[in-house]
Amino acid sequence: MITPTVRKPIVFVALLMIAAEVLAACSSAGDDTPAGATGSSRTLDPSLHIFKTDTDFDASYRITMRLLDGYAGEQGGAIFGTDDGQGMSAWTVQNVYAEPCKWAGTLLDPPIDPSVGGLVAGLRSQKDRHATAPTEVSLSGFTGKYMELTTPARIDLAHCDAGEFRTWIDANGQRNLEADQRDLLWIVDVGGTRLVIDSALGPNTTPQDRADRIQMVESIRIEPV
Repeated sequence: MITPTVRKPIVFVALLMIAAEVLAACSSAGDDTPAGATGSSRTLDPSLHIFKTDTDFDASYRITMRLLDGYAGEQGGAIFGTDDGQGMSAWTVQNVYAEPCKWAGTLLDPPIDPSVGGLVAGLRSQKDRHATAPTEVSLSGFTGKYMELTTPARIDLAHCDAGEFRTWIDANGQRNLEADQRDLLWIVDVGGTRLVIDSALGPNTTPQDRADRIQMVESIRIEPV
């Protein structure tokens, strides 16, 4: 007579064999890789994050980033680490505020031109910000500029309009910043659209956090869909 302690492994092996057959059938039925993606960039990979801009850009291009341990992303949205909510996001910036603290009525008029250089010039002209000199950068084969922006630690958001320090707007709203925040910006031209990858660093962000963010941005792939 077969005892339960002998039957359990037999059942387990049988289940494994059935599962293997199901997986093989699914594999032969079709590929789960979205159009425009490579075989190594499958949506089922938990370390692969898909950015969405919620604009027409998403109909033409797919942005993916390889996440490191300790980071998690909202569905199609921002990525967050462990440093007080500071994270990473993708934008198609339309215009900037001349004064991010007293921002009411200061959107540039006329708006910045749609080029990479137009956004760089607009950000460098903002009041109460420190901007590094832009440098050449390439992201997934698309060229543009890299720069860093710092929000002063002395800024008291309570004294800003609506308690917000606003830097730019896109089709879905505005980008608000915190005091003593540093933003690493990759600004690239993708088929005529100005795409911005923003990695925000806070006062508690460590040098290793910064290095990790840069590594993740460098893993970005921007591919036609």
